Amino acid sequence: MIPRDAHIGDIEIGTSEVAHKVIFQKLRERILLGKLAPGTKLPSTTALASRWKTSRSTMHTALSNLVKEGLLERNHGSATYVSMRPRTLDRVGIYYDSPRVWTDEERVFVRSLQRQLEAKLAKMGIKISVFVDRRPKAKQRLVLQELSRAVAYGEIQGLIIATTNDFNLSALLNLHLPLSVMTGDTEIGCRIMSSEKQIFGSIFQRLAKKKCRSVGLISSLQTIPDLPNLSDELYFTAHFLKEAERHRMLTRKEWTRVPREYVVEKALYGYNEFHSLWGQPEHPEAVLVYPDMVVRGVITAALELGAHLSEKLTFCFHRNAHVDILCPFPALWTITDEAKIADALIDLVRRQHEGKPITPVIVPSIFEESLRTV
Repeated sequence: MIPRDAHIGDIEIGTSEVAHKVIFQKLRERILLGKLAPGTKLPSTTALASRWKTSRSTMHTALSNLVKEGLLERNHGSATYVSMRPRTLDRVGIYYDSPRVWTDEERVFVRSLQRQLEAKLAKMGIKISVFVDRRPKAKQRLVLQELSRAVAYGEIQGLIIATTNDFNLSALLNLHLPLSVMTGDTEIGCRIMSSEKQIFGSIFQRLAKKKCRSVGLISSLQTIPDLPNLSDELYFTAHFLKEAERHRMLTRKEWTRVPREYVVEKALYGYNEFHSLWGQPEHPEAVLVYPDMVVRGVITAALELGAHLSEKLTFCFHRNAHVDILCPFPALWTITDEAKIADALIDLVRRQHEGKPITPVIVPSIFEESLRTV
């Protein structure tokens, strides 16, 4: 019988929990916090499985993943020890789900984020490995082989998932290493996100101060109404309508220009939708436009139609802090700062690597009113 010593401790596994993940996380935490000192010899896989009331294969999976992460070592006699090697965060992977991030005009934000990540990690003395998934999305249900190999051999100690999709996210989240992800999925604990609720709240407060009585919306974010457990992004229009009602501002269906399907050419979409809105018999006193690529099209259309000269119309635009947009007329701006997002993505990985608890991070937007932004 194994003594109930303080070093190993007990682990309780709930009926709804995945056993090998619970064991992995608990042992990982104890090693990183120093409760299991370097060089400590663990009991056999069979003995631990018996102690924690689980199967030998489950125990083997948990321990193998800790070996892959470099926290445990096995000698030729199969004994398992807490690693004696100093463990530092010296290389982080950055994953992209498509090579289009480097060429697509619509992905300027992602390229700007990459520059921020490179600069900040270099300043911290952390090297990077970039993994670009060139496979069709339907084949991304399995982790990219070169990424899987890098994790298995300890070549990276953390992963930043910069872009993802419905096919690959589940597999990536099952990688046993510290990671962070840009997503609006509310079920993911290691996520970074911006809040559309916060964006609308601040804009409507400013419009209320201007005595604005009516408002319209042009957004390329597709709307899927009445579905539970979706991200803020998919409830974008609902947030807008709620804030309009709360601030007693009139809006109309013909002023709310949102798509039912994914929009590829966002600048063209913004251009066409503003033409349609401006062609209505009546116009709102303010129009909110999101995100930045749609803004580019709306600016072009407004200049072409002379709408920017109207003293009765307030433009509310979105842009990214480190991506230039030329707007030669007054506007309210909500600004997403890629540098702050990069900081948050790196910090989530760093905290996990140090064994510290994490919570989802909402990166707040910046607001300003200016004549132009370049």
